[in-house]
Amino acid sequence: MMRRTSVLGLAAAGAMLAAAAAPPKPEPSRWAKRPTPAEEAQARPANLPRGQTGYAAIRCKAAEDRSLTGCGVAIDNPSGLGLGQWLLNTAPYYRLKPVAEGGEPAGADVVLIGDWLPFDTPPSWLKKPTERDLETVWPVEAWKKGEGGKAVISCIVTVQGALRDCLVTSESPPGAHFGDAAVALTPQLLFKPAMLKGQPVPSPVNIPFNFVMPGRPGPQSTFGSRKTVSPAMSWLEAPSYADVAAAYPKKARAAKLAGRATEFCDFRPDGRLTGCRTITEQPHGEGFADAARQLAKTFRAPTQTSDGSKISEGSVQLPFTFDPAMLEGEQVIGKPQWASLPSNAETAAAFAEVTKTVSGTVRVSLGCTVQAGGHVADCKVEREEPAGKGVGQAALALTPHFRVTTWTVEGLPTVGGKIVIPLRFEGGAPPPAPAAKP
Repeated sequence: MMRRTSVLGLAAAGAMLAAAAAPPKPEPSRWAKRPTPAEEAQARPANLPRGQTGYAAIRCKAAEDRSLTGCGVAIDNPSGLGLGQWLLNTAPYYRLKPVAEGGEPAGADVVLIGDWLPFDTPPSWLKKPTERDLETVWPVEAWKKGEGGKAVISCIVTVQGALRDCLVTSESPPGAHFGDAAVALTPQLLFKPAMLKGQPVPSPVNIPFNFVMPGRPGPQSTFGSRKTVSPAMSWLEAPSYADVAAAYPKKARAAKLAGRATEFCDFRPDGRLTGCRTITEQPHGEGFADAARQLAKTFRAPTQTSDGSKISEGSVQLPFTFDPAMLEGEQVIGKPQWASLPSNAETAAAFAEVTKTVSGTVRVSLGCTVQAGGHVADCKVEREEPAGKGVGQAALALTPHFRVTTWTVEGLPTVGGKIVIPLRFEGGAPPPAPAAKP
């Protein structure tokens, strides 16, 4: 199983490129001890399919004894197959070096990343950020103080060359939000995807950002003066993949040309978009920006954001990916994120009858269709363990509580697409009553 990461170096001005193959583990200088091959083999979940490809990341805290504590899975793709659990199982084998030797202080965030994504040609830049691009996402308070900073993010480059599953792996100064700023810039970035035997494949990249304050900073760009809302949300109205295919530029459609555009838009009080202007188009002049601007008119967001603020106080960098496979009727959709999930109480209630007769772990996979607004419908049980015990029917009762994002950070729709929902529930029959004392 091949495990490697492509590292892309990015400077604030000019965006210098440095590509190299490297292990998916953190830089060796941080670690006094890492898991051996035998320890990795021991940590491998028994149910993980052999040869499984994918990507996973976990977040931990540095402990006083330089071990890792409080670890949790941040990304697990494909979900539920065990790659995230495998990485989580290796966490006890890591030990950080002392701070003086390059380690992390107690309480610091530590991110571990593992990838199982083979490729023979690494990804390369198509559209790099400029100094002005960095200004548009520069943390407002840091800009006011004339402060710069650094951040490193880890992402997956999709087969269309966009970025998804981005995670901040380091940031300085801590808490200054330069990591958030770097992630906010990703809808503008574009890559030539990695290749395997002549075919595009997903691949991981680490992208370091250096926010160098100009010598004479003026007023910050208006892009950066408003709250930037993630495009990956449960839009009340958003295009389906059929809508994107219908909007494909005529000339590009005839040539079966792939393209991408990013619109920067403000919100009206009713959640519609206004004042959209193109900030990225690749390739230029093929009509992709015009198509993106027309599609932007069909979006409608909730009137309030997740933190309770008015949507009209924010802006969005809205990416659009045009894949020629859409023209052949292929269901080209993005990887949705969860907007809401069943609560522990709702899950326990749904499986209450099952746990009276079934002990141990139950697993279910549901195949569903994404509806407008992010709800799921037409769900069917694709797999259940154990079979014939009502596990699948119990899981189906939870489907009204699932909701996903209806547009993705790589600029693809999810409405109308098929998704798989993996569920695992730790249950067990109640223990027998203790024997009465004599």
